[in-house]
Amino acid sequence: MKTKIFITLLLLLSFSNIYSQNEEFTYVTSSKNGEDYSVLIKKIDDYSTELWVKKTEPIKYKKNKSGKTIKTGGGYILTFMTIKCGESTYDLGESITYYENGNVKSNIDISSYENRVVPGSVMSAIYDFVCSD
Repeated sequence: MKTKIFITLLLLLSFSNIYSQNEEFTYVTSSKNGEDYSVLIKKIDDYSTELWVKKTEPIKYKKNKSGKTIKTGGGYILTFMTIKCGESTYDLGESITYYENGNVKSNIDISSYENRVVPGSVMSAIYDFVCSD
């Protein structure tokens, strides 16, 4: 009986791991105002790399007009982009903004193509991370 329970639990854990795989973002850089940037690479070929960039807003505490301390920030934005390492350009696609609790706040299609990487910018750090050998 104990063997059957053990096997059943083992199978359930195996299936739950298969269907709930948590793709991991890799930290790349932070902006001057404390926003963290991480990437999740989805596809690489000879010409380009497709990835998601996650911008996490820092949690800040401030006082409202009545003097009560309130918490702001903590949400994040996921932006899909394609980086072309050979051309030092990137294309932007979809951008999804999330509240701190993980619920979607907004979803927009940016559709911006052939953007140049500006030296010293956050995008430059992301480009260097993705395109480094």
